[in-house]
Amino acid sequence: MTIRSAVPALGLVLGLAMAFAAAPASAAGGIKGFWRTGDGRSVIEITDCNTGICGRIAALPPDAPAVDGENPDESKRSRPLCKLIMLHSFTQVSDTEWEDGTIYDPKSGKTYDAKMHLTGPDTLDLRGFVGISLLGRTDTWTRVQPGGFKAC
Repeated sequence: MTIRSAVPALGLVLGLAMAFAAAPASAAGGIKGFWRTGDGRSVIEITDCNTGICGRIAALPPDAPAVDGENPDESKRSRPLCKLIMLHSFTQVSDTEWEDGTIYDPKSGKTYDAKMHLTGPDTLDLRGFVGISLLGRTDTWTRVQPGGFKAC
């Protein structure tokens, strides 16, 4: 084998190595699945919805309110928090990033712009903000397997 014929093969090997090295962040089904919030108290199921990627409450701590009592819309204050869709309309912009979504905080009744970044196969950074991302807060969520929590 000459040097000239080895160069394309080396390029192929390096390209495959880089592809496999990048795979773990988007592995294991990407963003879809169950995620424990940063405080460890709740679990959110992220899935496909009609408007993009969304997330619904799958588990709540025993001391959590049962209804959406802080909602600014009085007609929604009696709806159950369990299974409430709180992440709305995220659009995937790369293998590891979703943007242009919103997150509803049932503790305050406020809705924030949001984006998500999968930092590893089992770690998700969710950033809620007002107007620009700089004015916000990031919460790191960890993947949890079905059956690894008490569903509400």
